[in-house]
Amino acid sequence: MVSPDLIVIKRWSLQQFAWLGLAALLALLIMLAIGYRWGIKDGISLFDENQKLTGNVEQLNTQLGDSNRQLLIQKQISKVDQAANFHAGNSMDEQLHQIRSLERELKFFRSIMAPEESVKGLQISRFNWQQPEQGVFNWQLSLIQAGSQGRAVSGVVKVHLIAMSGGKETRISLTDEQQKSSFSYRFKYFQHISGTITLADDVTPIRVNIVAKPAINGQQSVEKQFPWQPDEEKIANVE
Repeated sequence: MVSPDLIVIKRWSLQQFAWLGLAALLALLIMLAIGYRWGIKDGISLFDENQKLTGNVEQLNTQLGDSNRQLLIQKQISKVDQAANFHAGNSMDEQLHQIRSLERELKFFRSIMAPEESVKGLQISRFNWQQPEQGVFNWQLSLIQAGSQGRAVSGVVKVHLIAMSGGKETRISLTDEQQKSSFSYRFKYFQHISGTITLADDVTPIRVNIVAKPAINGQQSVEKQFPWQPDEEKIANVE
Protein backbone atom coordinates (compact mmCIF):
# COMPACT_ATOMS: atom_id res chain seq x y z
CA MET A 1 0.00 0.00 0.00
CA VAL A 2 1.43 3.26 -1.14
CA SER A 3 1.21 6.11 1.29
CA PRO A 4 0.06 9.50 -0.12
CA ASP A 5 2.59 12.41 -0.68
CA LEU A 6 2.76 14.93 2.08
CA ILE A 7 2.37 18.55 0.78
CA VAL A 8 3.65 21.19 3.13
CA ILE A 9 2.34 24.75 2.59
CA LYS A 10 4.42 27.45 4.20
CA ARG A 11 2.31 30.17 5.74
CA TRP A 12 3.45 33.64 6.69
CA SER A 13 3.18 34.42 10.29
CA LEU A 14 1.55 37.56 11.55
CA GLN A 15 4.90 38.91 12.60
CA GLN A 16 6.29 38.52 9.11
CA PHE A 17 3.34 40.40 7.64
CA ALA A 18 3.94 43.17 10.13
CA TRP A 19 7.59 43.51 9.13
CA LEU A 20 6.71 43.51 5.43
CA GLY A 21 4.12 46.21 5.92
CA LEU A 22 6.56 48.28 7.94
CA ALA A 23 9.21 47.97 5.22
CA ALA A 24 6.71 49.03 2.57
CA LEU A 25 5.59 51.99 4.66
CA LEU A 26 9.20 53.01 5.25
CA ALA A 27 9.93 52.83 1.54
CA LEU A 28 6.86 54.98 0.83
CA LEU A 29 7.94 57.53 3.43
CA ILE A 30 11.42 57.65 1.90
CA MET A 31 9.95 58.23 -1.55
CA LEU A 32 7.62 60.93 -0.21
CA ALA A 33 10.51 62.60 1.61
CA ILE A 34 12.61 62.62 -1.54
CA GLY A 35 9.73 63.99 -3.59
CA TYR A 36 8.96 66.64 -0.97
CA ARG A 37 12.58 67.68 -0.86
CA TRP A 38 12.79 68.03 -4.61
CA GLY A 39 9.48 69.84 -4.60
CA ILE A 40 10.70 72.34 -2.03
CA LYS A 41 13.91 72.83 -3.94
CA ASP A 42 12.01 73.45 -7.15
CA GLY A 43 9.59 75.75 -5.32
CA ILE A 44 12.45 77.76 -3.83
CA SER A 45 14.08 78.00 -7.23
CA LEU A 46 10.84 79.21 -8.80
CA PHE A 47 10.30 81.69 -5.96
CA ASP A 48 13.82 83.07 -6.43
CA GLU A 49 13.25 83.41 -10.14
CA ASN A 50 9.95 85.12 -9.51
CA GLN A 51 11.60 87.50 -7.06
CA LYS A 52 14.31 88.31 -9.58
CA LEU A 53 11.72 88.95 -12.29
CA THR A 54 9.67 91.09 -9.92
CA GLY A 55 12.78 93.05 -8.99
CA ASN A 56 13.64 93.54 -12.65
CA VAL A 57 10.10 94.73 -13.40
CA GLU A 58 10.17 97.15 -10.47
CA GLN A 59 13.59 98.43 -11.55
CA LEU A 60 12.33 98.93 -15.09
CA ASN A 61 9.22 100.68 -13.78
CA THR A 62 11.40 102.90 -11.59
CA GLN A 63 13.68 103.73 -14.48
CA LEU A 64 10.69 104.36 -16.71
CA GLY A 65 9.09 106.53 -14.00
CA ASP A 66 12.32 108.47 -13.54
CA SER A 67 12.63 108.92 -17.28
CA ASN A 68 9.03 110.12 -17.53
CA ARG A 69 9.51 112.50 -14.63
CA GLN A 70 12.72 113.85 -16.10
CA LEU A 71 11.02 114.27 -19.45
CA LEU A 72 8.09 116.03 -17.79
CA ILE A 73 10.42 118.28 -15.82
CA GLN A 74 12.37 119.12 -18.95
CA LYS A 75 9.14 119.95 -20.76
CA GLN A 76 8.02 122.18 -17.89
CA ILE A 77 11.42 123.88 -17.75
CA SER A 78 11.23 124.43 -21.49
CA LYS A 79 7.76 125.94 -21.16
CA VAL A 80 8.88 128.19 -18.32
CA ASP A 81 11.93 129.30 -20.28
CA GLN A 82 9.81 130.06 -23.32
CA ALA A 83 7.28 131.95 -21.22
CA ALA A 84 10.04 133.79 -19.39
CA ASN A 85 11.70 134.80 -22.65
CA PHE A 86 8.36 135.83 -24.11
CA HIS A 87 7.30 137.89 -21.10
CA ALA A 88 10.72 139.16 -20.07
CA GLY A 89 10.28 142.49 -21.80
CA ASN A 90 6.73 142.93 -20.54
CA SER A 91 7.69 141.95 -16.99
CA MET A 92 10.55 144.44 -16.93
CA ASP A 93 8.27 147.17 -18.26
CA GLU A 94 5.63 146.34 -15.64
CA GLN A 95 8.19 146.33 -12.84
CA LEU A 96 9.61 149.64 -14.05
CA HIS A 97 6.10 151.08 -14.17
CA GLN A 98 5.39 149.86 -10.61
CA ILE A 99 8.67 151.30 -9.33
CA ARG A 100 7.97 154.67 -10.90
CA SER A 101 4.42 154.67 -9.55
CA LEU A 102 5.67 153.89 -6.04
CA GLU A 103 8.32 156.59 -6.31
CA ARG A 104 5.67 159.12 -7.31
CA GLU A 105 3.41 158.10 -4.45
CA LEU A 106 6.31 158.30 -1.99
CA LYS A 107 7.22 161.75 -3.24
CA PHE A 108 3.56 162.78 -3.04
CA PHE A 109 3.15 161.79 0.63
CA ARG A 110 6.54 163.20 1.59
CA SER A 111 5.45 166.52 0.14
CA ILE A 112 2.52 166.43 2.59
CA MET A 113 4.18 165.19 5.78
CA ALA A 114 7.76 166.38 5.32
CA PRO A 115 7.81 169.23 2.81
CA GLU A 116 10.68 171.57 2.16
CA GLU A 117 10.97 174.52 4.50
CA SER A 118 9.91 176.94 1.78
CA VAL A 119 6.79 174.94 0.90
CA LYS A 120 3.91 175.29 3.34
CA GLY A 121 0.13 175.36 3.20
CA LEU A 122 -2.07 174.78 0.14
CA GLN A 123 -0.20 173.38 -2.87
CA ILE A 124 -1.10 172.06 -6.33
CA SER A 125 0.89 168.84 -6.29
CA ARG A 126 0.38 167.09 -9.62
CA PHE A 127 -1.71 166.69 -12.74
CA ASN A 128 -2.23 163.40 -14.59
CA TRP A 129 -4.15 162.42 -17.68
CA GLN A 130 -4.96 159.29 -19.62
CA GLN A 131 -6.47 158.81 -23.07
CA PRO A 132 -8.85 155.80 -23.12
CA GLU A 133 -9.93 156.53 -26.70
CA GLN A 134 -9.36 158.94 -29.54
CA GLY A 135 -10.15 162.52 -28.53
CA VAL A 136 -11.23 161.57 -24.97
CA PHE A 137 -9.05 162.46 -21.98
CA ASN A 138 -9.51 161.54 -18.34
CA TRP A 139 -7.64 163.92 -16.10
CA GLN A 140 -6.89 164.23 -12.39
CA LEU A 141 -5.23 166.89 -10.27
CA SER A 142 -4.06 166.61 -6.65
CA LEU A 143 -4.18 169.33 -4.01
CA ILE A 144 -2.24 169.00 -0.75
CA GLN A 145 -1.73 170.91 2.47
CA ALA A 146 2.00 170.78 3.16
CA GLY A 147 3.38 170.95 6.69
CA SER A 148 0.89 171.73 9.44
CA GLN A 149 -2.53 170.10 9.01
CA GLY A 150 -4.13 171.51 12.12
CA ARG A 151 -7.25 172.55 10.29
CA ALA A 152 -8.90 171.86 6.95
CA VAL A 153 -8.49 174.13 3.96
CA SER A 154 -11.33 174.84 1.54
CA GLY A 155 -12.07 176.82 -1.56
CA VAL A 156 -12.53 176.44 -5.31
CA VAL A 157 -10.20 175.42 -8.12
CA LYS A 158 -10.39 176.28 -11.82
CA VAL A 159 -8.68 174.25 -14.55
CA HIS A 160 -8.02 175.49 -18.09
CA LEU A 161 -6.35 173.81 -21.03
CA ILE A 162 -4.21 175.98 -23.28
CA ALA A 163 -4.27 174.52 -26.79
CA MET A 164 -3.71 175.32 -30.47
CA SER A 165 -6.75 175.21 -32.75
CA GLY A 166 -6.86 176.51 -36.31
CA GLY A 167 -3.41 178.01 -35.92
CA LYS A 168 -4.44 180.05 -32.90
CA GLU A 169 -3.96 179.62 -29.17
CA THR A 170 -7.21 179.00 -27.34
CA ARG A 171 -8.23 178.57 -23.71
CA ILE A 172 -10.57 175.67 -22.87
CA SER A 173 -12.16 175.18 -19.46
CA LEU A 174 -11.93 171.59 -18.23
CA THR A 175 -15.02 172.18 -16.11
CA ASP A 176 -17.36 172.78 -19.05
CA GLU A 177 -18.28 169.12 -19.56
CA GLN A 178 -19.02 168.81 -15.84
CA GLN A 179 -21.32 171.86 -16.19
CA LYS A 180 -19.38 173.67 -13.51
CA SER A 181 -17.50 176.93 -13.46
CA SER A 182 -15.11 175.53 -10.86
CA PHE A 183 -14.52 172.61 -8.48
CA SER A 184 -14.88 172.88 -4.73
CA TYR A 185 -12.32 171.43 -2.35
CA ARG A 186 -12.13 170.86 1.39
CA PHE A 187 -9.50 168.67 3.07
CA LYS A 188 -6.82 168.45 5.77
CA TYR A 189 -4.15 166.43 3.99
CA PHE A 190 -4.95 166.03 0.28
CA GLN A 191 -7.76 165.81 -2.26
CA HIS A 192 -7.97 164.47 -5.81
CA ILE A 193 -10.18 166.23 -8.35
CA SER A 194 -10.91 164.54 -11.66
CA GLY A 195 -12.91 164.97 -14.82
CA THR A 196 -13.19 164.12 -18.54
CA ILE A 197 -12.83 166.27 -21.60
CA THR A 198 -13.39 165.56 -25.29
CA LEU A 199 -11.25 167.41 -27.81
CA ALA A 200 -11.70 167.80 -31.54
CA ASP A 201 -9.09 166.36 -33.86
CA ASP A 202 -7.78 169.83 -34.79
CA VAL A 203 -7.10 170.75 -31.14
CA THR A 204 -3.54 170.27 -29.94
CA PRO A 205 -3.10 170.61 -26.14
CA ILE A 206 -0.07 172.57 -24.94
CA ARG A 207 -0.36 173.02 -21.18
CA VAL A 208 -2.79 173.06 -18.26
CA ASN A 209 -3.29 176.07 -16.02
CA ILE A 210 -4.68 175.45 -12.52
CA VAL A 211 -5.74 178.09 -10.01
CA ALA A 212 -6.81 177.18 -6.44
CA LYS A 213 -8.53 179.99 -4.53
CA PRO A 214 -9.00 179.61 -0.74
CA ALA A 215 -12.42 180.34 0.69
CA ILE A 216 -11.05 182.56 3.47
CA ASN A 217 -10.62 186.14 2.38
CA GLY A 218 -7.11 187.40 2.53
CA GLN A 219 -5.47 184.09 1.78
CA GLN A 220 -3.44 184.03 -1.42
CA SER A 221 -4.50 181.94 -4.41
CA VAL A 222 -2.20 179.21 -5.67
CA GLU A 223 -1.50 178.89 -9.40
CA LYS A 224 0.52 176.29 -11.29
CA GLN A 225 1.00 175.16 -14.88
CA PHE A 226 1.74 171.66 -16.19
CA PRO A 227 2.90 170.89 -19.75
CA TRP A 228 0.50 168.59 -21.58
CA GLN A 229 3.11 166.00 -22.39
CA PRO A 230 2.80 162.28 -21.62
CA ASP A 231 5.89 160.28 -20.70
CA GLU A 232 6.75 156.82 -22.03
CA GLU A 233 3.95 155.39 -19.86
CA LYS A 234 1.37 157.59 -21.62
CA ILE A 235 0.62 159.37 -18.36
CA ALA A 236 1.46 163.02 -17.80
CA ASN A 237 2.74 163.55 -14.32
CA VAL A 238 4.78 166.72 -14.24
CA GLU A 239 5.67 167.89 -10.78
